[in-house]
Parts: sequence; structure tokens; C-alpha cells
Amino acid sequence: MIEKLSEIRKRIDEIDNQILKLIAERNSLAKEVAKVKKELGIPINDPDREKYIYNRIRKLCKEHNVNEDVGIKIFQILIEHNKYLQKKYLKETQK
Repeated sequence: MIEKLSEIRKRIDEIDNQILKLIAERNSLAKEVAKVKKELGIPINDPDREKYIYNRIRKLCKEHNVNEDVGIKIFQILIEHNKYLQKKYLKETQK
């Protein structure tokens, strides 16, 4: 039984690593998004895009049997952090 638990935990560790790699990849796109928004004169905050994302996440949560509240909370954090990174990039490029 201990071996089985170890195997399961190892797989969880692998999944955690994949999740963090994907978050890092998502975050790295913030700079590119900020550049394009700056060129187009679009503000960082985009309520329509956020609404689209949250609706999409709700649908995906249902498809993958993930608690919707948990999915939304995770993406709220990701979106807020992404906006922070965009603002940080714009501030750094204004100097």
C-alpha cells in the first residue's frame, strides 16, 4: 500500500510541475499582450475578455468535472496576476 501511495504522490508531483510550467508560459505572454494593447491604445483591463474567460472556464469545469467555484477562483488569480505583469511591463517601458 505504501508503494501505491508513493506512486500516486509521484504522479501528483509530475502534474504539479506541468501546471506550473503552463502558468509560467501563460505569464510570459503578458508582455506580448501588453505590447499589442499599447500599440492599439487598448487599456489593460478588458471586462469583455474577462467575461468571456469566466464563461469559458465555467463550461470547461462542467466538461472536466471540476468544481466551478474552484476553477473561477484559480482563474481570478491568474487574470489578476497577468494584469499586474502587463502593468509592470508598461511601467518599465515608459522609463
